[in-house]
Amino acid sequence: MKFWWFKAALFLSFGIIFVTVIKLNIIKGPYYRNLALNNRVTKIILPAKRGEIVDRKGRKIAENIDFNGEIKRFYVYGASMSNVTGYLGKVNEDELKNGKCGQQLGNLSVVGRAGMEKEMDCELLGSDGYRLVEVDAVGNSNRDLGQLDPVPGKEVALSIDAFWQDKIYKMLEDKKAVVIMSEPKTGKIITLVSSPNYDANDFNYSYDKETVRTYLEDTVNLPMLNRTIAAKYHPGSVFKPVEALGALEEGVISRETLIQDTGVIKIGDYAYNNWLWTKRGTTDGMVNVVKALKRSNDIFFYKLGEAMGVDRIKNWAERFGFGQVTGIELPGEVAGLIPDDGWKRKNLGERWYLGDTYHLSIGQGNLTVTPLQINQMTNIIASKGQKCQMSLLKNKPVKCTEIQAKEENWMAVIEGMREACDSEGTAWPLFNFKTEIACKTGTAELGDGTNDTHAWLTAFAPADNPEISITVLVERGGEGSDVAAPIVGDILKEWFEEPETVVPRLTE
Repeated sequence: MKFWWFKAALFLSFGIIFVTVIKLNIIKGPYYRNLALNNRVTKIILPAKRGEIVDRKGRKIAENIDFNGEIKRFYVYGASMSNVTGYLGKVNEDELKNGKCGQQLGNLSVVGRAGMEKEMDCELLGSDGYRLVEVDAVGNSNRDLGQLDPVPGKEVALSIDAFWQDKIYKMLEDKKAVVIMSEPKTGKIITLVSSPNYDANDFNYSYDKETVRTYLEDTVNLPMLNRTIAAKYHPGSVFKPVEALGALEEGVISRETLIQDTGVIKIGDYAYNNWLWTKRGTTDGMVNVVKALKRSNDIFFYKLGEAMGVDRIKNWAERFGFGQVTGIELPGEVAGLIPDDGWKRKNLGERWYLGDTYHLSIGQGNLTVTPLQINQMTNIIASKGQKCQMSLLKNKPVKCTEIQAKEENWMAVIEGMREACDSEGTAWPLFNFKTEIACKTGTAELGDGTNDTHAWLTAFAPADNPEISITVLVERGGEGSDVAAPIVGDILKEWFEEPETVVPRLTE
């Protein structure tokens, strides 16, 4: 009996072994063979070089310096260009899980987090490659089994001139300021300077956690704010050319229409002064539209606004692109605001008053714009109605629409802006130029309880065949004629190669 149980147990044991062998070799064989193969084959990621960013003349703006297989981004012009380039950051969990731009990303991948790096990420990104390596039990490499080469990202060529961008940024000496230069006939941006700025290298190439934290926590200088497109300002008198053209086109006035400068307009308990009356107690006498632009006469534009009404002013402002983004290839652009009765009732619970129209007429009140919108306005006037897409991409096709207005009305506005840069105009630091300049000054009150003002000047030149427009804003800088105009003069003096031209300062 005992012998029978022994044979049965032996038979059962051999049966189990047989079934296990069949299962391991036939049923589960491919699975374990693949597992064994994978255990001895390692995939090494070969990161793709990110596409370089270059300026309009092919100068490198953002390039790659390979550190032991880790590709880092170097921004050649540092802080002067960082509001344009943006910076890189490591991938997040969502990007690791879902990929980006149609490809899978690895733990070491970096992607654009601001500026052109973010906007053009898919073009710049490239595709990682990999190398398959056979390794032993302790991880030592035995032999290469194959390789897929990485595909570098595409080069992105900007319309920016890096020489001028860098030169102007340094010229500002960390003032809270903006300088935008562009081509009126194409909308291509030459400089897009925002000061003060951060250095994009601190986010990747020479990563410095404390410096980055300082940038993010600086609520006084706001270096991470791209003031050219993402900050809203009252435009002050640089808005007046829009209203002037609208009034001429609507037949509210002609070029010959005269309005008397009374120095001040009183409505009930409120007084609305002309700047000259406030400053010197004098008036400009009888003023037509050309002289009103030349002298930036507030009384003329108060009366003009009263005759036009808020709806027609808003309509013309919208035609020039205010109250909407320009569509430039950068993230974070804001639209600004053109207020009207509906907006005021909804947001402030009050109806629109004549005083609101007066404020709107001189670029004050609740009207807000970006510096880029003012530059676009300048381009439209310079080109007599061509509203071209503002663009940072050199090779992007130019796209323009036309704002319809009579030739003589465009010329009246241009003449007023030309005379603003000539004798007895408001832009006195620009009087000495051989190149004929058309410009408009602006001194915008902040309405925050201080006496501070933003200093504006926007210009184009040569006035009869513009090749360049330039818009300067200095935050809380003072008067546009005293502060912004000399900056414009210093730039245009070199641009038009007039070394002998004197650009005077207020202290001289």
